[in-house]
Amino acid sequence: MTPSPTPSSSPSPAWDADALGVLMAPVTGTELPQWLGEALDAGLASVILFGQNTPDPHTAARLARAIHARAEDCAVAIDEEGGDVTRLQSDTGSDLPTAWALGEADDPELTRDAGRALGDLLAACDLDLDLAPVLDVSTDPANPVIGTRAFGDDPDRVAAHARAFAGGLIDAGLGTCAKHFPGHGATATDSHTALPLIDLDRREIEEEHLAPFRIVPWLDAVMTAHVLVPALGEGPASISSWSRPLLERTMGGTFHGLVITDALDMAAVAEDPGFGEAVVRAVESGADLLCLGSSARREDRQMLREAHDALVGAVRAGRIPREVLHRRAEGTRSQLRTLRTRRRAVPSVSIETALTRAQRLGAEAAARAVRVRDARLDLRPAMVLDLRHRAQHASGARSQQLVWALRERGISADVPYYPDQVGSGGQVLAITRLPRSDEEEARRLAELLARRPDAIVIHTGVPDAAPEHRRRVLAHGAGRTMMRAAVDRLLRGED
Repeated sequence: MTPSPTPSSSPSPAWDADALGVLMAPVTGTELPQWLGEALDAGLASVILFGQNTPDPHTAARLARAIHARAEDCAVAIDEEGGDVTRLQSDTGSDLPTAWALGEADDPELTRDAGRALGDLLAACDLDLDLAPVLDVSTDPANPVIGTRAFGDDPDRVAAHARAFAGGLIDAGLGTCAKHFPGHGATATDSHTALPLIDLDRREIEEEHLAPFRIVPWLDAVMTAHVLVPALGEGPASISSWSRPLLERTMGGTFHGLVITDALDMAAVAEDPGFGEAVVRAVESGADLLCLGSSARREDRQMLREAHDALVGAVRAGRIPREVLHRRAEGTRSQLRTLRTRRRAVPSVSIETALTRAQRLGAEAAARAVRVRDARLDLRPAMVLDLRHRAQHASGARSQQLVWALRERGISADVPYYPDQVGSGGQVLAITRLPRSDEEEARRLAELLARRPDAIVIHTGVPDAAPEHRRRVLAHGAGRTMMRAAVDRLLRGED
């Protein structure tokens, strides 16, 4: 029997088990706080970890084990794609390549091996559910949020590699979540900052963007996107009633996994209709598990309490029938228990073994993907100019991986305080991501090349977004593995 919520005037209001049963909550720091322990005792379905929780894999493992010790069936999730979007290796950069690099190598077995390597690392950290793979088809080179997170701009290639990557995760015992339904690849707006519009006709959406999601019946969950798609229905897909029926039609009625929302603290929905209202609409639209977001943007306990209270209020007001919320919570918990059981049934390797395997495989994949044109490095000192202007919100904090890669290879490398004062001597490398669509990045690049036409451009975005410069590297990502591969190719002078 579900306990009745304590009146809001109580100094310590009780948690409602049905509301908690559809929530995926964040936590601040690397220790299990008392309030989260109480929520776990009351039936919180899932906890999601971000970079602030995982400064290194061993710390992440301690936190995950503490959560499981308090609530054995709670699914601990992580938004870990490898490449540029990494939480477990956010301080150093991922040992694995981007999805685009795997698509560029176009070897599904290699992609499956990459998924297994990532899965082994997650399992070694006692994590249960990975919010991957990305099924977006990156058709807009100006897209600031998907880009090289996608396996490519062709739906068949995306589907083949996403299924292979997910297969590797599943081999390691991990739960998988395809994202971002119905596709986030055809927009130049980042849903972290605003609500994107995909203004395509239905036929184009179905053929280019919905097509990869037909692999979803083989996965455990699918994540809905904060995107407007007028050809499909009104309102953002993540909180509107048209998205779940479309998902079920796309799957031919064969999908029985979880529908998880993208983070509900993202500006695309948190600003309008607002965080609490978005929570309620997500449940009304058929979502099973609501990802509340990262506590980097708002206080963790308050975020969970606000979402919880919004759902309890919707039940009291009659918007969400109690029996609907109860069935949803029980069904979600049942599926998460299944994921936990599968994860525990697959033997895991040590964290050190998993990291060694990931580094070896990542180096192989990155070496096969990087493309160099008419550029070469030597061991003289180098100056690195990061010309990227727009933030990559999905990847979190961005460290200067190229500088580290150069120094690892014995090249003295620095980032100038005043880029406009770069002189005529020495080697110069410039990092770009969106020089064709970001005016500020384009201006910085033009000014640099006017002074130093011999500069080597290290392009970290998708190839169609790269500048037409003679001395250019297509790195297909900005993570540690991709930068190491780029430097190695430049030192060998290979085209």
